[in-house]
Amino acid sequence: MTGRRELTSNDVQRLVLEAIEFATDAQRKLDLPICPNMDETRERLRNGGHFLARPLKNRRRGVYAMEYGAFKPPSTIILDSDLPFSDRPLDIPELPQSLERYSAMHEVVHADDYSGGDALYMKTRRHILDSHMDKLESGMRVIDCNGGRDCIDSCEELARLWSMQYVDMVTHYRSYVALRHLRLPRLELIWAGLGNDLFPPTMLTSLERHLGVDGVFDMITRGAGEYCIIDVLRDSESISEKNACSYTV
Repeated sequence: MTGRRELTSNDVQRLVLEAIEFATDAQRKLDLPICPNMDETRERLRNGGHFLARPLKNRRRGVYAMEYGAFKPPSTIILDSDLPFSDRPLDIPELPQSLERYSAMHEVVHADDYSGGDALYMKTRRHILDSHMDKLESGMRVIDCNGGRDCIDSCEELARLWSMQYVDMVTHYRSYVALRHLRLPRLELIWAGLGNDLFPPTMLTSLERHLGVDGVFDMITRGAGEYCIIDVLRDSESISEKNACSYTV
């Protein structure tokens, strides 16, 4: 790890501006709505952005939990100042540099959602409340049994949390597609690390193998408000069952 140092705010600014260009290039060449509000996002971050490097002590636990950044509306992006040491104790070549780029891209995509009025979150929350009240009520019964009412006290609050989790899942996928186009080193290792989460965004690449990248984007962006984390779980289970049947003699 010779020569590594903590990130500075100048590093964060450089990584964010670089991510804007990566996302713009991938969006144009792939013809996918990775950051559909990029003109506004670029203007706001370039001319009024605040870029900070700080220790993020409260990020999720895990070998590669991938929580190395945060976006705070309207234009603040924070990256973990310890990111250059994110691969310790394994010391994996190229991984810290790729995680820096991945983390910056992830926050730029969040910033782009904000530019669009957080429409994906708002529409997803409404979809869950309108179409999945039975799942919300089942979830609340489980929460009651586990004494979790102090944290989640209503179906509306549970819908909010599921919507936030779905938006983050989609944000990870959009970041992954943009950086896969760039052929970012060690990206598959980063992506595999995200598979340990409760609602892993890797489910979307499983769907991609059956629907294609255009098909996934049709569901998660063009079909906003008609699809959510519950639908992803349902479709993933269906694909797993079909795959299992194909190996049955």
